[in-house]
Amino acid sequence: MSDFDQEQYQASVFLELTHIIQTNKIPNALLFSGNDNTGRKKAAFFFVKGCNCLANAPIACNACKSCLKIEAQSHPDVLCIDLQKDKKIISISQIREMGLTISSRPNEARFRMVLILNADLMNNQAQNALLKLLEEPPEKTFFILIANKTSLLLSTIISRCRKIKFKPLNDKLIEQYLINNFNIDRPFARIASRTADSDIKKAMMYSNLDDDENKTDWIKRRQWLINTLAGIITTETSDCISKTLMLSQKLSLNPDLMDDTIAIMKTFFRDLMIFKVHPKKIVNLDFFDTFADINRMVRSNKFLEWTKNLYETEKRLASNCSLRLTLDRFFLKIVTNKGNGVYD
Repeated sequence: MSDFDQEQYQASVFLELTHIIQTNKIPNALLFSGNDNTGRKKAAFFFVKGCNCLANAPIACNACKSCLKIEAQSHPDVLCIDLQKDKKIISISQIREMGLTISSRPNEARFRMVLILNADLMNNQAQNALLKLLEEPPEKTFFILIANKTSLLLSTIISRCRKIKFKPLNDKLIEQYLINNFNIDRPFARIASRTADSDIKKAMMYSNLDDDENKTDWIKRRQWLINTLAGIITTETSDCISKTLMLSQKLSLNPDLMDDTIAIMKTFFRDLMIFKVHPKKIVNLDFFDTFADINRMVRSNKFLEWTKNLYETEKRLASNCSLRLTLDRFFLKIVTNKGNGVYD
């Protein structure tokens, strides 16, 4: 969605930030939580522009020297920290380097901003280094932390931040956006929007709207993965262990696709749980007969257990456990806990 749409959708957030600017009570740190692509980075630059606008308008004028530099991301007092290329964590060295930079006074800004993207991906050492800076922040400097999973942040960091939550985009809003702007068929727009977990860019990628020719065809990958998972569940235990390990091996060969793979698996196991109660509300309606077959064969109490195991697997992967071993562990739990033969 366009930045304008994001600003309109998150109107309450932008009003709160405007109020902070107008009262000139700038917090030492703010924590922007929520999903990807909900306007959090735009809000950070909206805020720093408002704090430093030379026109002294109620909100940033977007025309003065300060606003133009910030908009062009060339302002010397706006620092951005993010994952370095091919890295999965923000390291202590990045935080220490930033600390040295802000140890001196700002160059020209009234308020200097340190923006930490993916703040929840700081390792413990980096978080502890940041905590020291938050405890004794440099003069005229504020921090904005953008995080998807605030549970991964130290409670002491969270307690020092003013918390601002960005609401997720509505599934139906994303679905209609795909239909109106890209002529995506409604059934698949529905699947893509619900699998993307309120992330419009992921929904577009799932609809094969990404311009990158190297991207894997997500539509085909989804069909293959759901068929494979269904096959493992409906096959006798003695016959499917090798298939399970082969699946684990194949998935582990593409670590960059793991987040999207987990997203598909979440919808699959969610659909298993709700099928008996609300069969028409499953995400993967094109696999309706498959879910009907599995529900006839397997006791429903297993579905909740498998779903819990999947979320535990996601946590393990987020903490940098071995991809292959973690997947082996998850799939073997399904095989060994589904019992032998047909249920009910």
